[in-house]
Amino acid sequence: MGLINLVRASLVFTVIVIAMGAYTRLADAGLGCPDWPGCYGQLTVPSSKVAVEVANTLYPERAVEPYKAWLEMIHRYLAGGLGLMVFAITTIGLSKKRRELGIALPISLSLVIVFQAALVCGR
Repeated sequence: MGLINLVRASLVFTVIVIAMGAYTRLADAGLGCPDWPGCYGQLTVPSSKVAVEVANTLYPERAVEPYKAWLEMIHRYLAGGLGLMVFAITTIGLSKKRRELGIALPISLSLVIVFQAALVCGR
């Protein structure tokens, strides 16, 4: 995939992530999973009865609500995919052949993404 096509795809993906973020917020699912990057200590939403009981024990202030947790996890995975696309654009931009395109914006975006991830990890 060429750089221009990757940038176009990332722009479309950005709109999808923003729309999913708005829907997640409107559904009051913004804290559907209390921890990051997983959900109640797992990579996916707890689904078995035992896993839900363990999650409710570990996070008594936030009971498992599967619908809200899935909305939050889908949004996180979409945003993570967008982050990977931005890192790919940055990597391509750093190649010697592409330096004439300017790399300040992709590097800045990559740094903002890393900063946001560090903020989320710190909560």
